[in-house]
Amino acid sequence: MLMEEEVTVLLRVGLLIVMIPVVVLVIGLMIKFKKHGFGWFLGHLLLFTFGALTWIRLLETRAFASSINNSVTIAVIGVIWAISMACFVKGLLSLSYLKKG
Repeated sequence: MLMEEEVTVLLRVGLLIVMIPVVVLVIGLMIKFKKHGFGWFLGHLLLFTFGALTWIRLLETRAFASSINNSVTIAVIGVIWAISMACFVKGLLSLSYLKKG
């Protein structure tokens, strides 16, 4: 599927416009409440952002890279996403009232 050149730039800028304030908010909450669970959310956000930016870069370069390279990159992005979701779950569990201590 072909896309206009500006689409990937808009995707990247849109992602950063959303993610930067969310990261700042999480850092502010982490400082204010001094709970380590927010650090797990921060890890999730950073890993997710890195994976999304890598995916956007893959959209830009897919015509020039080999199929094997693209497949490996997609697999790595999937692993990054899975790790980011593990951080998200760990953050939820550490901030939930179900955990004592």
